[in-house]
Amino acid sequence: MSITKEQLENRKKVIENDINTAKQRIVDIEKKKTEDVALINALQGALQQCDIFLKELDDASSDDGNDKD
Repeated sequence: MSITKEQLENRKKVIENDINTAKQRIVDIEKKKTEDVALINALQGALQQCDIFLKELDDASSDDGNDKD
């Protein structure tokens, strides 16, 4: 069995398409990673803000003499 030029050209096209598909997946993954990093940063900021509010509430309840302890 011999391989024809047409078979090799077709195989080459398939490989090129596979390469392009893989490259596009990498671009998509990098974009998703950037979005997820931004989300984590926002969530960490929200978490810090909750800690600040909890501390302020704790400090306020300590100041008014209504400690439950």
